[in-house]
Amino acid sequence: MTRPRILIVEDNSDVRRLYAIGLNQRGYEVKLAANGAEAVERIEAEKPDFILLDWLMPLMNGGEVLERLGRNGTSSIDIIVISGQPAPPEDDRDPRIRCWLTKPVGIDELVSVLQRSANEPR
Repeated sequence: MTRPRILIVEDNSDVRRLYAIGLNQRGYEVKLAANGAEAVERIEAEKPDFILLDWLMPLMNGGEVLERLGRNGTSSIDIIVISGQPAPPEDDRDPRIRCWLTKPVGIDELVSVLQRSANEPR
């Protein structure tokens, strides 16, 4: 059985590291990106199953990452936004966003959302 692949896109290195440790311990294969521009490169190379996407980042924000994903044909990846920003109304959200979590988010909550997302039809 292959481990689900997750790309964590987060500009805060401490948060990125904590999520990586927690998710690795729970059986996920984790890759990291410190900003949106790095994320786009990693998404194309790694083909993750999930992207944990911070919304406000330098170089390229979450919305710009989603726009780029649409152009690159990688729009089928499950995206979970983790942001300090409150979630916009669902009708105003990009339909590729499976869930919008407001920081702080604990590992147990994150794993629960990942498991739910993996089991829900697209």
